[in-house]
Amino acid sequence: MTINIRYAEGKFDLLPTLAEDLVAQSPKIIVAVAGEALFAAAQATRTIPIVSATGGGDLVKAGLIKSLDHPGGNVTGMWLTSDEAAAARIETLKKIMPSLARLAVLASASYPENQFLLPVAETAAKRLGIAIQAHTIANPDEVEGAIVAAKGAEAEAIMTLQGPFFFFQRKLIADLALKHKMPLAMSEALASDAGALLQVNPDVPGCAARSATYVDRILKGAKAGDLPVERYGNKQLVINLKTAQALGMKVDPSVLDGAKVIE
Repeated sequence: MTINIRYAEGKFDLLPTLAEDLVAQSPKIIVAVAGEALFAAAQATRTIPIVSATGGGDLVKAGLIKSLDHPGGNVTGMWLTSDEAAAARIETLKKIMPSLARLAVLASASYPENQFLLPVAETAAKRLGIAIQAHTIANPDEVEGAIVAAKGAEAEAIMTLQGPFFFFQRKLIADLALKHKMPLAMSEALASDAGALLQVNPDVPGCAARSATYVDRILKGAKAGDLPVERYGNKQLVINLKTAQALGMKVDPSVLDGAKVIE
């Protein structure tokens, strides 16, 4: 078996060309990691089976599948949901900061799923008596300005939504949040390792590993359109106590239950 890997390094405009390059090699199957890669692959071919490893968003509305139970075309695989993780980030932040009343939320201009996640965050925040300030970021140069604006509008903490932008810029965002003394809750794996106070993220590695079962079944003769898409909502919680100490915060031990802790 030959496995050919194409990696856009967060440069979304490269994805269509990379997908077309793979299609030209007539592979038995294409595995797409993340929603943008899935959309690019689906635009490049309607015949080669495509397995979503960690795709999110509304796959039906996007026209990639007919339904979760009966995809019907050449796309199937895992549907990594982010709504539960987005709500859990706010709930965990509220446990750490019981008096939290104003929260700034950073959204990525390049990640369509944020349009769905922002209302989820607003609903979760409203339930906890927290007002939301939304700030959309298009490039790294805008991050500090958004943080300064949020603090000027009396936000007491910052949370990011989902997307590759936040993964690639996690260290920059964490450093700037600490510089401006703003507790930061992030959405991406390794965010707390980069310095964020906490991360509650979808279990991307677990979801990707699970997608291998689709590859196995398709290579053994199953049709992608006949395999139901699997919803995957597992979450990971990480709390950085070094950052909490730098911010002069104390984290109640009960919040640490079930979490990975960085000390």
